[in-house]
Amino acid sequence: MGIYICRKCGRQFEAKFLSNGYCDDCNTEYYDKYHQVREYLWNHPNTTADVVAKACDCSVHQVMIWVKEERFLVSEDSKVFLYCENCGKKILSGKYCPECQAVAARNEQEAARASRIRQHSEQMHGTSVKKPDQDDGHMRFLH
Repeated sequence: MGIYICRKCGRQFEAKFLSNGYCDDCNTEYYDKYHQVREYLWNHPNTTADVVAKACDCSVHQVMIWVKEERFLVSEDSKVFLYCENCGKKILSGKYCPECQAVAARNEQEAARASRIRQHSEQMHGTSVKKPDQDDGHMRFLH
């Protein structure tokens, strides 16, 4: 547990769990607003971010943050476009297109695998995978 400062109201708070930077009161307000926007979009599909923000009393910026977090999608016939931050292809939500996400995931898996191998080899003190020179490959027996 640590002491943090709320990103919205500036009060100090103690985080018991993983926090998104908000104190308990602001966090509750944040998720209430998210659910209000979600409910509005459920009842009014294909609404612009500007209309949603006015109807739900939140900022267009916050609505677009939720789109980038993949909580909402931009409709395919929208006049507003999102572009992949890597290749520039049009996308409906998030920051990256599916192809760039797949490449990033593969690179992350390979980096994690290389890290595990490096960590494992560093822990193998005094162990060798090389055969001694005098070994002719025959089985040895103890007497």
